[in-house]
Amino acid sequence: MSHFQRTEDALSRDGVVVTRAACPEAASAACAACLAAGLEGLDRKLALPQTMAERMRGASLRHFVPVWPACAAMEPMAATLRVALAGEAGALLLAALGRDAELREVQLIVSEPGAAAQDVHSDSNWSADAPRLVTMFVALHDLLDERMGPTFFWPNTHAPRCFPDEVWRPPTELLAAERRSVWYALRAGDAVLMDACTWHRGGANTSGTRRTLLAATFVRDAAADGVPRLGDFVETRKPNL
Repeated sequence: MSHFQRTEDALSRDGVVVTRAACPEAASAACAACLAAGLEGLDRKLALPQTMAERMRGASLRHFVPVWPACAAMEPMAATLRVALAGEAGALLLAALGRDAELREVQLIVSEPGAAAQDVHSDSNWSADAPRLVTMFVALHDLLDERMGPTFFWPNTHAPRCFPDEVWRPPTELLAAERRSVWYALRAGDAVLMDACTWHRGGANTSGTRRTLLAATFVRDAAADGVPRLGDFVETRKPNL
């Protein structure tokens, strides 16, 4: 079995897999531009007047900055998506979702120093009728230190067959404590592909450094018109067998 086939099997089997940038130098440059544009967008967001609910919640140390459909901020992010999808990540998504998969959401995820760990969660609940969603988390800078609060994933939690009675369960802290979690050390441009039903959480950032990811979610068989598709960002190519 080839490396690509093993990785493809891992995404289907485990619901999460790590891929490495095909061209690290190009990925690093694209990620740096994306990071600068994204943090500029975050600064604009933080400068806006707070709502009453935001004032009551207090300052947040974890930020989610929407990029799509905010087209003005999209180009540096689109360049990063193209670079990230130029290698194995693109081939895996094509195999899993097809070229017509819709780009459902793009956002910048920023964890400030001092950010607490998230609760364990999934981004979607499993349903036999729901189209498959896969999120790609792209590291915009090196994420090699666990103290930066990397995303922790619980493999084999994305489908009913992952559970003894073959009934999918939404995550709880108690259930998560019974299973093994993993995190991945990433260089700029590396990516983690995750089925939307996979349990995961952002870790506590106990370092003195921001942690920043670009997250793009693609959905198979979406019917919307006039939206970006996976095929807009990745060239069709035969993976190395």
